[in-house]
Amino acid sequence: MDKLIIKTLVELRIIVGYLGEKSQYNWWPSNFLAPTTQKMLEFTFPRTAQVSQYMAFSAAAAKVHDEAIGIGKSFHLFRLPEHIEKAMLEEFKMLGKDITETHLSSKASATDRLTELSGGASISGEGPINIGETQIDKLDRVAAKVACAYSQAFSENNKAFPYFQSNI
Repeated sequence: MDKLIIKTLVELRIIVGYLGEKSQYNWWPSNFLAPTTQKMLEFTFPRTAQVSQYMAFSAAAAKVHDEAIGIGKSFHLFRLPEHIEKAMLEEFKMLGKDITETHLSSKASATDRLTELSGGASISGEGPINIGETQIDKLDRVAAKVACAYSQAFSENNKAFPYFQSNI
């Protein structure tokens, strides 16, 4: 799997995870990426605080996405095939702190980066949004469409849950 695609997916997950939290757009009732939560986790889990934070916000977002989309033969940003999830976790361990410090300083900073990640893709809507079917080597295009769908939804104060089918 292309390392750049994994890095993009991790960055996208962190940014959408942050923007979807209660303190930003309130799509899910958690604040796992808040500085106060980070401090609490560092006290409770000194060696694994960052990974705990990643797992917690991912689970909160996955639950909301699964409720909106359903669970079946489709994937979304917070529920991907196991080998991709493992690669993303390893990438997060290396780059997560840099991404959170760079792009989560404010809601505006995060939304700006999300717009950049959309790479000029054009897709919008509300609720579940079917991105279509893709192959493993086309995940970069899916990532741009997913970023665009979230960016549009946040800017229009809607909730969007982009998903895709794949034989990955």
